Amino acid sequence: MIDHTLYTLSMLTAIALLAYVVLWSGLQTFNANPSKRFMRIWPKLALYYAAYTMPIWALLLIIDRAQNVTSVVAQLPLSLVLIALVAMGLYFYTVIVQPNRLRIHRQTVDIDLKTSLNVAVLADLRIGLYSGKPRHIRKLVATINELSVDAVLITGDWLYYPGADLVGQLMLFKGINKPVYTVMSISDLRYQSMNTTKQGQPLLEDTLACAFDVLDITYIGQQCRLLPPIATSLTKNITPSAQPKSSNLTPQVAMLCGWQDMPSSYKGNSQQVDGKQSGKNPVAKTSQLPKPTQNDAIDSDITMVANKAELCTEIEESVLPVVILASRFDSITDLPKALKPRPLLIAAAAKSAKSSEKLSNLPKPQRANNGASIKSTIFSYAGFNNTRGLYQHASAQVFVSSGIGTRGLPFRLRRPTIDVLTIR
Repeated sequence: MIDHTLYTLSMLTAIALLAYVVLWSGLQTFNANPSKRFMRIWPKLALYYAAYTMPIWALLLIIDRAQNVTSVVAQLPLSLVLIALVAMGLYFYTVIVQPNRLRIHRQTVDIDLKTSLNVAVLADLRIGLYSGKPRHIRKLVATINELSVDAVLITGDWLYYPGADLVGQLMLFKGINKPVYTVMSISDLRYQSMNTTKQGQPLLEDTLACAFDVLDITYIGQQCRLLPPIATSLTKNITPSAQPKSSNLTPQVAMLCGWQDMPSSYKGNSQQVDGKQSGKNPVAKTSQLPKPTQNDAIDSDITMVANKAELCTEIEESVLPVVILASRFDSITDLPKALKPRPLLIAAAAKSAKSSEKLSNLPKPQRANNGASIKSTIFSYAGFNNTRGLYQHASAQVFVSSGIGTRGLPFRLRRPTIDVLTIR
């Protein structure tokens, strides 16, 4: 009688768990950005939500094994049962626990600044399917607010199948009490350009550029700005007594430049160039910009450039040491050579986009012969091994941040990291 009761409860619990994973994943798929096919999102969400059921599956396995509830489980070798329990525990840990174990990594970089500058670097936020839950963002914002830094730099890769209410999903970032600067990655720009139906209507209520305006996040794609910022009185959510001392007392000691890579299929280039008339977010239309960003007097520390050649010229002619914010470390191949002092390039540990972009411009007969050589050149050129850390190169010093979010399969092996750089 006891075995029968346990068997019934075990089967009902197993069916309920499977129904939860299948139905809840399907429901959440409809809430994700529908710019991709249903079957590309649903299996990923099923794997993600299955992690929440791992403790219950482990408990059922232990009970079935101990009480001989089912003959199949009773006949399994003990070693196989232990392996299954360890696998369930590891999967639960890497999917649910590890993404919440935010840590701080500190690094010192020398680029001959007159006064040291502290910045917090965030990479690969991946707001969407797995990352960017309210509990994740609250902890991230609270940790940033406790740091004594002059600015927060975000290297792009903001999105990974986000929900339709993008501004609402990102609204917690408005609580950051320090100046925030960001660039968009190629995937962010592609995401914005594909975010329309065949009738030209947006699939989402808001775009990423609109979100930046609402959240007071400064988009610096192909812009150069002075650090610390001149308009410290405009720093959001900060009273004069709570502002970092360096923001009030330290003169501008470095030039921050955004390095914006454009995908060949991106249709928003005209908006990017038209944005030169505005001071803050060149992707957004001028009418959408807050009034302070359209004031030349307030934004006197901004230099707008139209293309990469002008940006290189601006970097070469800068009288201050230069910090470059980019979404990919392979941007090093486009920088001017033999700069003194060498600039600091801050980027994320992302796969190289250069090989695919260059191959797409070659005729088909040449792609097979040139693919391997282009890829090897990109990675061996600066000695990168795609891991976090500081690299030395003839054109620049490169700091690669390990990132925070999750993409692809839902588990994360490395702890999400905020890199705090002391630039001196």
